[in-house]
Amino acid sequence: MKPRKAKAKRTRKEAVSLRGMLAQPPSAFYRLPEFELRGGYLVTEGCRRVLDFEPEKICLDMGNFIVTFYGTELRIESLTGKRLILAGRIANISFRNKWEVSEHGT
Repeated sequence: MKPRKAKAKRTRKEAVSLRGMLAQPPSAFYRLPEFELRGGYLVTEGCRRVLDFEPEKICLDMGNFIVTFYGTELRIESLTGKRLILAGRIANISFRNKWEVSEHGT
């Protein structure tokens, strides 16, 4: 008969961390906006409204913050519900807290 190898006992700490990894994400997790590049298009989830629209700049209200895309030949391909599809050449993206007060009071 072969001698059996002793199995390593799992510690309680390992079980807790695994449980935490599989747990439901925090409630605010699903309200965060998403950005995804799909073959030359930028798809946003969570866009509440378009604040400014020019071929060089598109500014979006994304809930708690404002995101501005800078580039050339920017255009909105689709806006359905809270999903916006943006096309063009994006050179820069800036994020700003929606509730910040700027130096100029705007």
